[in-house]
Amino acid sequence: MSRVAFLSLGMIAAVSAVPGAASAANLVQNGNFAQTSYTFNNEFGTAWTQPNMQGVTDWTGNAGYNLFYFNGTATTNSANSQYDSGYNTGLEKLYATGGFTGTSPHGDNFVALDGDTGLGGGGAISQTVSGLTVGASYVLSFVWAGGQLQSRTGATTEKIQAQFGSQIDTTLAASIPSQGFAGWYNQSYTFVATSTSQVLTLLSIGTPASLPPVALVTDVSLTKVPEPGTMAVLGVGIGGLMAARRRRQG
Repeated sequence: MSRVAFLSLGMIAAVSAVPGAASAANLVQNGNFAQTSYTFNNEFGTAWTQPNMQGVTDWTGNAGYNLFYFNGTATTNSANSQYDSGYNTGLEKLYATGGFTGTSPHGDNFVALDGDTGLGGGGAISQTVSGLTVGASYVLSFVWAGGQLQSRTGATTEKIQAQFGSQIDTTLAASIPSQGFAGWYNQSYTFVATSTSQVLTLLSIGTPASLPPVALVTDVSLTKVPEPGTMAVLGVGIGGLMAARRRRQG
């Protein structure tokens, strides 16, 4: 093995040993909603079923109007099986429009949160996140879209309010045409932890109240921002590799 190769391996080992140098761990549990006790699409912690139907592992539906969908099924299978056929078919399915086929960007399950804040405060899901470092910064990321149930018509707007502890940020509003779909969007915010354990809540806010749309949410993650010392060590490691390569080439 050449001296340059030896130095390269040494630098890689040193950088890998630094806490946080690798990809930061996702502190949100079940952020892609893969773990569930449901075997078919279902209402999830809604005003009528909460707290008895909390079938998405690690998440709580908060008595608004929330629907769980297996990826690829939202336009064909209702979140209440009695509406899959017959007189009320389509009440809890999403319109297949604008290229939307009920599939999320990364092929993960998703939830639909009703934006009518007059119903139990609106569609919201929450999770308590532990293992935080007070004063440290964390990046919250999620994928979301604006849609509409087949039981609704009329143009609407939709946005997601993200709350972490007492800190709140809200997405820009998406405009959804009647029987339409808007999205998907990648969203991220940076929050500072004020406690070692904080509640993360994603709330749907839609207009008008008489025709609330739904916001679809998936791929939720919360990762710690690397500390300055970690970034400095990374910079030294990369600089060492480049210097060794220049010496070899010279």
